[in-house]
Amino acid sequence: MEYSHKTIKKSLSSNLKKYRAKLKLTQEEAAEKADLSLNYWQRLEMTSQVNLPTLVTLGKIAKVLNCKLTDLLA
Repeated sequence: MEYSHKTIKKSLSSNLKKYRAKLKLTQEEAAEKADLSLNYWQRLEMTSQVNLPTLVTLGKIAKVLNCKLTDLLA
């Protein structure tokens, strides 16, 4: 399977929503726990986002969402 930038963004967006909903967190609550701005979190959940987050940021997000970093990109 080829992993294009677009495919990764789509997976990330979908998985952020899925894991956040599983924990019953709002975007605001999740962003605060990950020490990210609400605006940035909202952009991450949009498939039209321009840039992918850094590995450090993905690690923070995975910790908050109680999942593995790789789960966010699968």
